[in-house]
Amino acid sequence: MTELEKKITTETLLKKLPLETCWAITGETLTRLAVYRILKTSTPFLGKDDGIFSLLSGWDKETEIKWKVYSEAGRKMYPFVKEMFNIPVENAIDVAKLYTVTSRLLMGPSFEYEQVEAIPERAVFRCTKCPYWECYEEKEATEYPELIPCGLGHEAFQREGFKAINPKITHTLVKSRPRGDPYCEDVFEFKEE
Repeated sequence: MTELEKKITTETLLKKLPLETCWAITGETLTRLAVYRILKTSTPFLGKDDGIFSLLSGWDKETEIKWKVYSEAGRKMYPFVKEMFNIPVENAIDVAKLYTVTSRLLMGPSFEYEQVEAIPERAVFRCTKCPYWECYEEKEATEYPELIPCGLGHEAFQREGFKAINPKITHTLVKSRPRGDPYCEDVFEFKEE
C-alpha cells in the first residue's frame, strides 16, 4: 500500500467514525498514558523498580513534587480554557461552567458527574464515572491510594487553578475515591471580601 493509499484510507476511516467515538478513543488513550506515567514514577516507593523519582529521597519529596506539578497544571489549564471559551468567573455558577468544560476537555465523554448545587456562592460536583479511576482499578493500582493523584493532584489542580483565575474562589475535595468514598465530590465557594 502506498503512502497516498494509506492517507486516503485513514482519512476515510476518520470520516466514517462518529465524533463521539474519536473523542472517546482520544480520551481513553490520554488517560492511560497519564496513569502509566504516574504509576511508573511512583513505583520506587513500592519497591518494584527504579522509576524516575528513584534518586529523590522519601515520600515527602514525592508528595511535594506531585503538588507542584498538578498546581502548575491547574494554573495553566483553567486560565487557558477560560480564555478559549470566553467564560467569565465572577461567581460559583461561572465556576461550574468552567469546571464542566475543562473536565470534559481533560477526560473526554466517559467522564460523568452530577451537578449537585450551583448558586452564586457555591457549586458542588459529584464525579460518578471517572476514566482515571477506572484505569487505576483496571491496573489493580487502587490498593495504593497514596500514589493516585485523584486526591492530592486533583485538589492541587482545582484549588490552584481557580485561585489563579479569581482568588475569591475556594475549593474543597470533600469526598474522594482514594480515601474510600463511593465517589469524588468537589465544593467550590465564591467568597466576597
